[in-house]
Amino acid sequence: MDNQSLVIAARHGAFFLLVGTMNKQIQVKYQSTPSSPYDTQKMVTSAFLVALFVYATASLAEVTPRVQESVYLRRLVGNTHLFAGAITAVFLLVLLIPAWG
Repeated sequence: MDNQSLVIAARHGAFFLLVGTMNKQIQVKYQSTPSSPYDTQKMVTSAFLVALFVYATASLAEVTPRVQESVYLRRLVGNTHLFAGAITAVFLLVLLIPAWG
């Protein structure tokens, strides 16, 4: 594995650890309530799913040969990937702490 592949793998690992941890926190916080925050805050949930889709799409695009050949595309896709990951985490925080939304 080259250095860039290790960086991409580390980003994915950190992202999935963060999202998984916050998702478990949401489950624990709302286990005693009759409604889920995913049901009550539909706009935030929809935005979360869109950001997660953009993250996944950018992650797949990041490893395609065409993107790897172009410095501009690699930077654009990499920044989109990071931004979508950060926004995804923010939307989960809004679900976890409703006063922020």
